[in-house]
Amino acid sequence: MKHFKHSLFLVSFFLFFQGLESKAQSRNDSDLVQFTGFVVNYDSTKTIPFVTIRIKGTSRGSYSDMQGYFSFVAKRSDVLVFTCVGFVPRSFKLPESAKGSKFKSVVAMTVDTFLLEDVVITGHPTAEQMDYMFSRTNLPEDDYTLAMQNLRRKPLADVANSLSYDAYDNARWKFNDYANKAYYNGQPQPIPVLDVMAWGKFIKALQNGDLKRQ
Repeated sequence: MKHFKHSLFLVSFFLFFQGLESKAQSRNDSDLVQFTGFVVNYDSTKTIPFVTIRIKGTSRGSYSDMQGYFSFVAKRSDVLVFTCVGFVPRSFKLPESAKGSKFKSVVAMTVDTFLLEDVVITGHPTAEQMDYMFSRTNLPEDDYTLAMQNLRRKPLADVANSLSYDAYDNARWKFNDYANKAYYNGQPQPIPVLDVMAWGKFIKALQNGDLKRQ
């Protein structure tokens, strides 16, 4: 008999706490609302895409799609913050008169105003003004001195004398190279080392002293 009373007490205790848990769960579910709607521009009533929707004080939230539509679950006591680049942030709270587990609304946002610095626009200077400014421009002495040294006659003459060939010889060699490539286009060019005629010209030029450096 004593064992039966103990078992009856445990069953009653379990059923009591299970009822409390079910009641609390039912109460928590009643606080949740499926919030859906559109975000629009207050001035033109056009939908605003990719608006960030965040529950204030938390990192939870969602965002609107390309058509400005959104849908997520929130508590009735949550304050929703709508933010988007170019618009004033908007706080939204579910009205107390909202009943049921679903709520639909259209949230309007106002375009933000940006204050830019003043810009002064002036006309183009005349030719006389340009000439006046350029004629009185002071060039850095180091750059000017370097440029003058590069343009002196003696350094240029030394560079010219150090060259193996002059402009005429370089141009003639380049034109002959183009002519040979065009003449032998599509077929292998002969090797000058095995060319008997080339060797004859080389020996004749060597005997005449044409290959001596000037």
